[in-house]
Amino acid sequence: MYRAIALLLLTAAALGGGAAWVARHRSPMVMTPYFRFVDLELRGKRAAEAGGVIVQPIHADRGTTDLPMATLLNDSRYVLRAPTHTTVAYTENAIVGADGSVSFFPTLPAELRDADRLLLVPQLRTGTAWKKMPSFEAVPTTIDGERKVQLRFATGEAPNTTVGAHLEGFAVPKARPRPYRTPVVRIPSGAYLDFAIGIPRAVWAQGAVEFEVLACAPRGCDLLFNETLDPSTEAGHGWQDRRVSLESVAGSDRHFRFTTRLQNADPRAFSFPLWANPSVYAPQHESQAVNIILLSIDTLRADHLTSYGYDNDTAPFINETFAKGGTVFDHCVAAAATTPPSHMSMFTSVQPCVHGLKTGFEVLPAWLRTLAEQLRADGVDTGAVTEDGWLGVIHGFGRGFNSYVENTSPDIMAPQGQVDVTFGKAKEWLRRNADKRFFLFLHTFQVHDPYSPPPEYNRFFGVRNGVPVTADSPREVRDPVNYDREIRYTDDELRKLFAAIAAYGLGRNTIFILVSDHGEEFFEHGLWGHGADLHEEVSRVPLMVWGPGRVAAGRRVQQPVGHIDFMPTILDLAGVAKPAHVQGVSFTDQLRDGSPDVAGTERAFFCEAWAETAVGPGYELVEFERPAYLVQIGNRKLARYRRHDGFEYKYYDLANDPAERSNGNGATAAPADMREMLDTYDTNCAAAALSLAQQGQTQGATTPEAVRLSPAEEEKLRALGYIK
Repeated sequence: MYRAIALLLLTAAALGGGAAWVARHRSPMVMTPYFRFVDLELRGKRAAEAGGVIVQPIHADRGTTDLPMATLLNDSRYVLRAPTHTTVAYTENAIVGADGSVSFFPTLPAELRDADRLLLVPQLRTGTAWKKMPSFEAVPTTIDGERKVQLRFATGEAPNTTVGAHLEGFAVPKARPRPYRTPVVRIPSGAYLDFAIGIPRAVWAQGAVEFEVLACAPRGCDLLFNETLDPSTEAGHGWQDRRVSLESVAGSDRHFRFTTRLQNADPRAFSFPLWANPSVYAPQHESQAVNIILLSIDTLRADHLTSYGYDNDTAPFINETFAKGGTVFDHCVAAAATTPPSHMSMFTSVQPCVHGLKTGFEVLPAWLRTLAEQLRADGVDTGAVTEDGWLGVIHGFGRGFNSYVENTSPDIMAPQGQVDVTFGKAKEWLRRNADKRFFLFLHTFQVHDPYSPPPEYNRFFGVRNGVPVTADSPREVRDPVNYDREIRYTDDELRKLFAAIAAYGLGRNTIFILVSDHGEEFFEHGLWGHGADLHEEVSRVPLMVWGPGRVAAGRRVQQPVGHIDFMPTILDLAGVAKPAHVQGVSFTDQLRDGSPDVAGTERAFFCEAWAETAVGPGYELVEFERPAYLVQIGNRKLARYRRHDGFEYKYYDLANDPAERSNGNGATAAPADMREMLDTYDTNCAAAALSLAQQGQTQGATTPEAVRLSPAEEEKLRALGYIK
């Protein structure tokens, strides 16, 4: 008989709804993950089979690519078990039949070949918009030794219409979910159990599910948690975060049982109930513990910020907080001129030509350890809120994050749904995790084209070069003005986020890093946008760091740094060892008062451009041969562009020509050492990738596999102008 104890679930208010609760739990004890049961499934298996009692925290000795992950409403998390699913069929040109339906007869992918029943989730594209269609079941069949499935679904479109179709398939379980039993663990005093429960949208129609947690010993089990989740109500959608006190079982050896029961009595009914990140947290004395928030404002160029001397006061809060209250780096070199390669270089500390995410259609190789994986392995809680696009979890950006949220809304012409929503979700994450040691990554496309600030921001920057700017002004006049207004709007939203940081008592032990992945051109050198060119408007990005008591206030650093320096720096700040593959150098020392500023350092930084086209005069497309490479050493800068008859070199001395107006003869003016660096760049990258793959004991090719964009990613990238 189970001995029920009080269900000590913390309510939303108790979980951090006010500063008072946070203050009680911030000093100096920090709740750290003592046992992560997702990790124990694989890494504690031998101890469990031997009947051993695990009494120490689990520190993963490898990455997270082998951990199951599930996504609910664009929030991806590690889970005890994930339903088996994958894309079954995808086409861009399906023809609607006379009955208004489309049909397929695909061979099943390997993941689904053993399934007796499938649940198919179709999406239909008409024009450029995708819409979800009703799910349906199908039974596979074997023909000539191959497992196939007949798929047909109504579209609601006229016969002979051409549509796009995407079908995701789930293997229907052959039995009701079995309980999940953990190894035996010793429960420390003051501990609690953190987890989330959820039901995938694909099986909402199957009905409610009862979730139950038991803490068991040889004498019996204590009921810790029991809740029924009903997906027919909005309260049953998405992940439901829960926390249960373990004080009643502290000091004892227990195994946990995570049990689910489908309420639907139909014998053919099924569901995919999920337990996300179930972990035991225990208090630990961490007086020096530091939390880190990394914000990437996509497409933000340095010289359009107040803190970098811009005429328009685009970012007063950033200037007050970071420039006056923190440290500003005057020379940060982007790893690439586009979003995915630059961000993955921040996360891996290797150049894009090594990690392989160059065009946005690749997946990060398993042999590279990410920043989030390294932090998570050391007991740091990891979260991310992004705006999707090129940063989809499918590309490997979610690796190591306990929660990776993607704002997939393609409606970027309206401010609602972008930075305000992203920062709103960040506040909620901070509220839930305020008593932990954490790393939070944030990313927004808010200042990315198309520039559409809220109407109330039209009062800013109404004059350009002495001429009033109106809706009828030429686009080349309106674009930079609206870009500046977008920055001002983002600055105001950031002010609100910092108010939440203060309210949750996080200001004294949080370091906030603000950066961009690349800048934006407004025809300074004949082009508009970003992706193919490597002038300062694109390759130089803002970098500012804030952290009272930990980061020098009012300090400006002339020493150049780059995106590849972010991983070692953040690991340094968190007190976590860096993996051997790191190519960057920590700039932690530059954040301290009195530290030397080696402005004349001869370290080389590289930037890559992988776009095939750029926007030229008249907003017409200009074709480029990719890739283009840049090397910068101090104030010396050399770019190499591919041309049909060879290469074109452009060399600049930024000390004497900061606007890059005097190229001269790049081929002859370029220093020999810099030219050799660019001419051997591909060879050196290939050698580095091969070496890292061998260190990671990876067999076969070192290049990343290609991946097809999901419908949500495709819509977002079309809205951003990357897909026509």
